[in-house]
Amino acid sequence: MEVGADIRLDVLSVAACAGWGGYPHAKNVRTSQLVGTWRDRDCDTTLTLHADGSASVTGMPTEMALDHKVKHRLSGDGTWEIGEFGSEQQLEVAVGHVHTSFDLYRNEGRLLVGLIVGDPDDMNRCVMSRHSKTAADAPTAAVERT
Repeated sequence: MEVGADIRLDVLSVAACAGWGGYPHAKNVRTSQLVGTWRDRDCDTTLTLHADGSASVTGMPTEMALDHKVKHRLSGDGTWEIGEFGSEQQLEVAVGHVHTSFDLYRNEGRLLVGLIVGDPDDMNRCVMSRHSKTAADAPTAAVERT
Protein backbone atom coordinates (compact mmCIF):
# COMPACT_ATOMS: atom_id res chain seq x y z
CA MET A 1 0.00 0.00 0.00
CA GLU A 2 1.32 3.43 -0.86
CA VAL A 3 2.07 5.90 1.88
CA GLY A 4 -0.82 8.34 2.16
CA ALA A 5 -3.29 6.02 0.42
CA ASP A 6 -6.91 6.88 1.13
CA ILE A 7 -8.62 4.30 3.36
CA ARG A 8 -12.34 4.32 4.13
CA LEU A 9 -13.40 2.86 7.46
CA ASP A 10 -17.11 3.83 7.62
CA VAL A 11 -18.38 1.20 5.21
CA LEU A 12 -16.22 -1.09 3.13
CA SER A 13 -17.37 -2.01 -0.32
CA VAL A 14 -15.43 -4.74 -2.06
CA ALA A 15 -15.96 -7.35 -4.70
CA ALA A 16 -14.14 -10.27 -6.19
CA CYS A 17 -13.19 -10.12 -9.86
CA ALA A 18 -16.45 -11.70 -10.96
CA GLY A 19 -18.59 -9.99 -8.32
CA TRP A 20 -21.15 -11.57 -6.02
CA GLY A 21 -22.68 -14.79 -7.18
CA GLY A 22 -20.64 -14.56 -10.35
CA TYR A 23 -22.37 -11.33 -11.41
CA PRO A 24 -20.11 -9.41 -13.77
CA HIS A 25 -19.29 -5.81 -12.96
CA ALA A 26 -21.50 -3.41 -14.90
CA LYS A 27 -19.75 -1.42 -17.61
CA ASN A 28 -20.62 1.99 -19.06
CA VAL A 29 -23.35 2.73 -16.51
CA ARG A 30 -25.02 6.08 -17.15
CA THR A 31 -26.59 8.37 -14.56
CA SER A 32 -30.02 7.85 -16.11
CA GLN A 33 -29.75 4.11 -15.46
CA LEU A 34 -29.36 4.68 -11.71
CA VAL A 35 -32.11 7.28 -11.16
CA GLY A 36 -34.98 5.74 -9.23
CA THR A 37 -35.64 3.75 -6.08
CA TRP A 38 -33.49 0.72 -5.22
CA ARG A 39 -34.40 -1.83 -2.54
CA ASP A 40 -33.16 -4.91 -0.79
CA ARG A 41 -35.91 -6.36 1.39
CA ASP A 42 -33.51 -8.72 3.17
CA CYS A 43 -31.42 -5.74 4.34
CA ASP A 44 -34.52 -3.58 4.86
CA THR A 45 -32.79 -0.84 2.88
CA THR A 46 -34.15 1.69 0.38
CA LEU A 47 -31.96 4.00 -1.68
CA THR A 48 -33.51 6.72 -3.85
CA LEU A 49 -31.38 8.49 -6.45
CA HIS A 50 -32.67 11.68 -8.09
CA ALA A 51 -31.60 13.03 -11.49
CA ASP A 52 -30.31 16.24 -9.86
CA GLY A 53 -27.67 14.28 -7.88
CA SER A 54 -29.57 14.27 -4.60
CA ALA A 55 -30.22 11.02 -2.76
CA SER A 56 -32.05 9.63 0.22
CA VAL A 57 -31.41 6.40 2.05
CA THR A 58 -33.52 4.57 4.61
CA GLY A 59 -32.19 1.80 6.85
CA MET A 60 -28.76 1.35 5.28
CA PRO A 61 -26.65 -0.90 7.55
CA THR A 62 -23.35 0.73 8.48
CA GLU A 63 -22.07 -1.59 11.20
CA MET A 64 -22.56 -5.26 12.01
CA ALA A 65 -22.27 -6.99 15.39
CA LEU A 66 -20.26 -10.19 15.83
CA ASP A 67 -23.50 -12.21 15.58
CA HIS A 68 -24.04 -10.79 12.04
CA LYS A 69 -26.96 -8.63 13.13
CA VAL A 70 -27.12 -4.98 12.13
CA LYS A 71 -25.70 -2.82 14.91
CA HIS A 72 -26.24 0.60 13.26
CA ARG A 73 -28.32 1.88 10.36
CA LEU A 74 -28.25 5.19 8.54
CA SER A 75 -31.16 7.12 7.09
CA GLY A 76 -30.99 10.60 5.63
CA ASP A 77 -30.61 12.82 2.62
CA GLY A 78 -27.43 13.43 0.68
CA THR A 79 -25.85 13.31 -2.76
CA TRP A 80 -24.72 10.70 -5.27
CA GLU A 81 -22.53 10.32 -8.32
CA ILE A 82 -20.89 7.64 -10.42
CA GLY A 83 -17.24 7.19 -9.46
CA GLU A 84 -14.46 4.85 -10.44
CA PHE A 85 -12.36 2.43 -8.43
CA GLY A 86 -9.58 1.08 -10.59
CA SER A 87 -11.23 -0.02 -13.80
CA GLU A 88 -14.69 -0.47 -12.25
CA GLN A 89 -17.51 2.04 -11.90
CA GLN A 90 -19.06 2.52 -8.47
CA LEU A 91 -22.01 4.40 -7.07
CA GLU A 92 -20.77 6.96 -4.53
CA VAL A 93 -23.34 8.15 -1.96
CA ALA A 94 -22.71 10.75 0.75
CA VAL A 95 -25.15 11.20 3.66
CA GLY A 96 -23.82 13.63 6.24
CA HIS A 97 -20.24 12.61 7.07
CA VAL A 98 -20.74 9.02 5.84
CA HIS A 99 -19.45 8.34 2.31
CA THR A 100 -20.35 4.92 0.92
CA SER A 101 -19.25 3.17 -2.26
CA PHE A 102 -21.65 0.69 -3.83
CA ASP A 103 -20.55 -1.81 -6.46
CA LEU A 104 -22.45 -2.02 -9.75
CA TYR A 105 -23.24 -5.42 -11.31
CA ARG A 106 -25.33 -6.91 -14.09
CA ASN A 107 -27.33 -10.11 -13.82
CA GLU A 108 -28.95 -11.21 -17.08
CA GLY A 109 -28.84 -7.60 -18.29
CA ARG A 110 -30.39 -6.23 -15.09
CA LEU A 111 -28.41 -3.62 -13.14
CA LEU A 112 -27.77 -4.37 -9.43
CA VAL A 113 -26.32 -2.15 -6.69
CA GLY A 114 -24.25 -4.01 -4.08
CA LEU A 115 -22.89 -3.19 -0.63
CA ILE A 116 -20.78 -5.21 1.81
CA VAL A 117 -20.98 -3.99 5.40
CA GLY A 118 -18.15 -4.52 7.85
CA ASP A 119 -15.56 -7.24 7.36
CA PRO A 120 -15.73 -8.49 3.75
CA ASP A 121 -14.87 -12.02 4.94
CA ASP A 122 -18.17 -12.10 6.87
CA MET A 123 -20.14 -11.57 3.62
CA ASN A 124 -22.71 -9.24 5.18
CA ARG A 125 -24.08 -7.92 1.93
CA CYS A 126 -27.02 -6.09 0.46
CA VAL A 127 -27.86 -6.44 -3.22
CA MET A 128 -30.41 -3.87 -4.33
CA SER A 129 -32.52 -3.99 -7.44
CA ARG A 130 -34.45 -1.10 -8.91
CA HIS A 131 -37.99 -0.91 -7.59
CA SER A 132 -38.97 2.25 -9.48
CA LYS A 133 -37.44 4.08 -12.44
CA THR A 134 -38.52 7.45 -11.07
CA ALA A 135 -37.71 8.98 -7.74
CA ALA A 136 -40.88 11.11 -7.61
CA ASP A 137 -42.85 8.66 -5.46
CA ALA A 138 -40.11 8.08 -2.89
CA PRO A 139 -40.33 9.80 0.51
CA THR A 140 -37.54 11.99 1.83
CA ALA A 141 -35.77 10.34 4.77
CA ALA A 142 -35.04 11.86 8.15
CA VAL A 143 -31.74 11.13 9.85
CA GLU A 144 -32.04 8.03 12.00
CA ARG A 145 -29.51 5.87 13.81
CA THR A 146 -30.38 2.73 15.70
